[in-house]
Amino acid sequence: MTQSTTSLDPFDPLELLRLLAERGSTGIFVVTHPAGLFQVWLEEGRVQHLHFGAERGAAALARLLGDPAGQFHFEAGLRCPDPTLDALLDELVLEALDALPGGTLKFEGPAQFTSPERIARLNWTPAEREVLRQIRGGRPLADLAEDPEARRLILKLCRMRLLAPRAARVARLTVGVSRQGAGAALVDLQIHGRWQSGAARPLTQVAVRREDGSVVTLPVRGEPGLGPRLLLPPELLVHTGLRGGESVLVRPG
Repeated sequence: MTQSTTSLDPFDPLELLRLLAERGSTGIFVVTHPAGLFQVWLEEGRVQHLHFGAERGAAALARLLGDPAGQFHFEAGLRCPDPTLDALLDELVLEALDALPGGTLKFEGPAQFTSPERIARLNWTPAEREVLRQIRGGRPLADLAEDPEARRLILKLCRMRLLAPRAARVARLTVGVSRQGAGAALVDLQIHGRWQSGAARPLTQVAVRREDGSVVTLPVRGEPGLGPRLLLPPELLVHTGLRGGESVLVRPG
């Protein structure tokens, strides 16, 4: 019986393989490529064998990623008759990406890991662990990428969809009047702390968005016990045109 196939063109081969691995699949993933046959054997989600023509292992995967084309199918339940590997897919992907051009950063600000579990399963060098630590701490990718090795790692993580932009935390607060702001807006200390934990630098400003869409940037500091309020000294109320009782969206500036 002829196995039905699907064009690889609209798909990311890494995502197809990742889905199979995450499901703990057993079977063979085949791409009939213009340059030859690409095959990955999986056993409960782990790679048992991988080849593309004469290439084996990560080199075979790199060759496909460099020229993704052809028809693919997956035959479930088949077991590799002659295993040559017993590896996590992500381990092979990291090695394969070393052989490919790095590309450009898709975003430059702070990032978050999309799957901390996948990150934790991999073996990293001390230098790579330091880059991961700084990403986790909220340092902007553009700053980290000034180092060529860190940039290389970041690009690989992005290609594997392990990094995504860190979403700015937004709070809806009610404007009030403060007599102790000393030229700065005041927000609840807990809100300030949450924002600071996701920032790479000391939090000194917030962006305040009004209902009409206009945005003002204000100096800020945290004070305990304010709750969902943004307190401004009279001079800032006059300068910004904000009014007591007005509801605004506030995020780190």
